[in-house]
Amino acid sequence: MSEIKQAVIFCGGLGTRLGNITRDLPKPMVNVGGKPFLEHLIIQLKKNGIKEIFLLVGFKNEMIENYFENGKKFNVKIKYSYMPQETKTGSRLYQIKYKVKSKFILLYCDNYSSLNIHKLNAEFTKLKKSILVTLVKKKNGNCKYDKITRIVNYKKKRNIKNNFVEIGYMIVSKNILKSLKYKDKEFSDFLCKISKKKLVGGLVSKNGYVSIGDKKRLILTRKIFSNNNTLLIDRDGVLNVPPIERYLTNVKDLKINKILCSKLPKYSNLICITNQAGLSTKDLTFNNLIRINLKIKNFLEKKKIFIKEFFVSHHHFKSNSFFRKPNPGFFYKASNKYKFILDKTFYIGDDKRDIEAAYNANTHIIYIGKKKLTQKEKLKYKFIVLKNKISKLYNEKIKNNF
Repeated sequence: MSEIKQAVIFCGGLGTRLGNITRDLPKPMVNVGGKPFLEHLIIQLKKNGIKEIFLLVGFKNEMIENYFENGKKFNVKIKYSYMPQETKTGSRLYQIKYKVKSKFILLYCDNYSSLNIHKLNAEFTKLKKSILVTLVKKKNGNCKYDKITRIVNYKKKRNIKNNFVEIGYMIVSKNILKSLKYKDKEFSDFLCKISKKKLVGGLVSKNGYVSIGDKKRLILTRKIFSNNNTLLIDRDGVLNVPPIERYLTNVKDLKINKILCSKLPKYSNLICITNQAGLSTKDLTFNNLIRINLKIKNFLEKKKIFIKEFFVSHHHFKSNSFFRKPNPGFFYKASNKYKFILDKTFYIGDDKRDIEAAYNANTHIIYIGKKKLTQKEKLKYKFIVLKNKISKLYNEKIKNNF
């Protein structure tokens, strides 16, 4: 499977739904979390191995080009394709269709989702369609999706019968652009046309997305991006010393990991995601689970460290539940409930299930386990082995907002 090395981002629209905010400012340059929103997308692409980015600019293009220049300061190569501001998305893509690589990822400049582009590419290769679109479940959507064939039927207008929307993050084969005509003014027109030929596949994201498409969503997105003091953390082996027995079943056997807890940053908001299969095997009762968690929470609060919630998987260790690590279900649930961006957050864990779960959720990993990991695992997961620098790293995260 060849990797995705190139991205194309639609950046040329007027952003009229943002009113006065974009009267003298192109939408990609709207400030979110102390940076132009487009910068967050470019940073995300760089972290996913994208080295070349095409920005399809129009309205106030000079502001975008003066800020990002050739991309050197972001360690990527940025190219520009300019067309007048009234030009539609299909025509913009048509202009560069002979300049793109054999496959590329296509984004809108106003949507952001914590997606793992490597996994997206793997799905594209597996599905063998000309375009793979990322879908989010939503009433009155613009896409029909067949869960069995995974074929997407794209509709020009939203309809109550359609229960998905596409959010960008599309993997596109260069070959399909041979049938893209200049008269396909909107790229959505082109998607409608080729989806009738069953050339569009879909990947349903359970993680959702944020947008700056209108004023209401911009307010929410700014709030989410400013929530940068959240840390995700495992329990057994991290907050407390691993139990001698298979499960920690009684509060009297709890030994808090005071050394690690002393390294956690003050005033951070912790969200604990933990597997507790002992609940399903009846070795652990819910009452004892609550007592154990409460003692940990009270200890940390005295250190000015606050646990917002324990997300506990009660599923059996043989279960493949979406809410049992290494699956990312509780990562998504926590992100949606507490409004933070997963790929701008750390998860601290001590075993391979933690690493795999964080990877599946596209969350940064701090691995503090004793078991050495192979070079292949290090390259795949790109985790951070840090036992003494957790607080420093966390403060750097807040300072730079990733």
